[in-house]
Amino acid sequence: MMNGLGIAIVLAVLGGLLVGLRLYQRWKTPQPELLRKILHVGMGLVAISFPWLFDASWPVLVLGALSLAGMVAMRTITALSGSVGQVVSGVGRASLGEIYFPLAIAVQWHIYLFASAQPEYRVLLYCIPLLLLTLADAAAALVGVNYGSLRFATSDGVKSAEGSLAFFLCAFLCVHVPLLLGSETGRVETLLIAVLLALVAMLFEAIAWAGLDNLILPLVGYLLLRIYLGLTVEDLALRVAVTVGMIAFAFAYHSQTALVGDALLGACLVGYLCWALGSSRWIVAPLTVFLGHNLLSPRTEANSQRIHTIHAVIAVSAVGLFWLFYFRLLDQLETECFYLFTLSFAAQLGMIAVARLGYDFPRWPAAVLLMVCVLQGWVLLMFPYVILEWSEPTSLTWAMAALPGVAVATVGFYFIQPRVRDCPADGPRWLRHVALGALGSALGWLVVNVEW
Repeated sequence: MMNGLGIAIVLAVLGGLLVGLRLYQRWKTPQPELLRKILHVGMGLVAISFPWLFDASWPVLVLGALSLAGMVAMRTITALSGSVGQVVSGVGRASLGEIYFPLAIAVQWHIYLFASAQPEYRVLLYCIPLLLLTLADAAAALVGVNYGSLRFATSDGVKSAEGSLAFFLCAFLCVHVPLLLGSETGRVETLLIAVLLALVAMLFEAIAWAGLDNLILPLVGYLLLRIYLGLTVEDLALRVAVTVGMIAFAFAYHSQTALVGDALLGACLVGYLCWALGSSRWIVAPLTVFLGHNLLSPRTEANSQRIHTIHAVIAVSAVGLFWLFYFRLLDQLETECFYLFTLSFAAQLGMIAVARLGYDFPRWPAAVLLMVCVLQGWVLLMFPYVILEWSEPTSLTWAMAALPGVAVATVGFYFIQPRVRDCPADGPRWLRHVALGALGSALGWLVVNVEW
């Protein structure tokens, strides 16, 4: 009965907010971004109240389904898109943020209900990631629109340093204040956790496009916060230093990569997440891919203009990050997930080698090119894997069994990628990277589930 009443309260509040914003829009004609962010903040604050409204899974699933249906209706039904739909779509830019938002809330709610780790922080682990998404994102957008002058290009358009700074400051308070008032965490630890989460969230917001931060930022915030709460002051201080150092290194190495600005920030973020959510050994594979393709195929005047955006970084790291997140959410199967994580990056390096070496050596026969590329991806990733996992009895066997997975991804890329010796850096190419990396990783999954 209380769950049903909670659903009614949430629908009444959100419906009233939407109608009220539409009336305000017709009366005062405010900035479209302001209306969108007021709705964003209202939805987020309502979602933060769920632990005090509901005690089951189904009410949030019902609300999520209704929210998604409502957002789709406001985009597709003419009568709605021309009235209340203007609150959401009036900004005039492509974004699925309002679609991702209820999905993210549903994921966070089910983690809150069913996660057993750190029960004393249960409410904070639910509320703080949503506060980051609700308030910090809105602050960045509004400050950037009204006061942004130091602008930089991203895949989602132009953003501003002022907006990123506003995001950092607001995110810092969204973490620091709840931890300080609602937990027994020490003051220094609280300060360092807030700095770390705010910095990582700011980087994520700077590179996200089409509203994707609405879906992933809360999950990343939850996983990082859960880890940070168990660290000492020394460990947290080290992580702050490493985060700053990784960013400095990436920018110092900028001239040697084919990555544009937001992609370089994305590479930093991927590296940091691998280290922060895993350990130092989890960064070996992405770092090898980051350095390896340039060392084996140095940038020259002929290929210096072949630049890649954040979509390339996401495509190359997506499958590996899936296994990392899978391990962290379950807090088990680390050996298996680390193997599949490494295998996915080996497959990606093989495909990258096809594009780079195929361009550099157009006269190489296909058999020679593929043999070199497969061996490059396999050796450069699986040799360090064996060293890191030497104490595991299956490490050598699994490393040998990774060769077919790397070969399938690399050879498959050669045959299905158009203009493979002069690859376009377009969306379909990166989708092939994800699909073939997942296929190679799936073969590895079969290996770890076979009794040797």
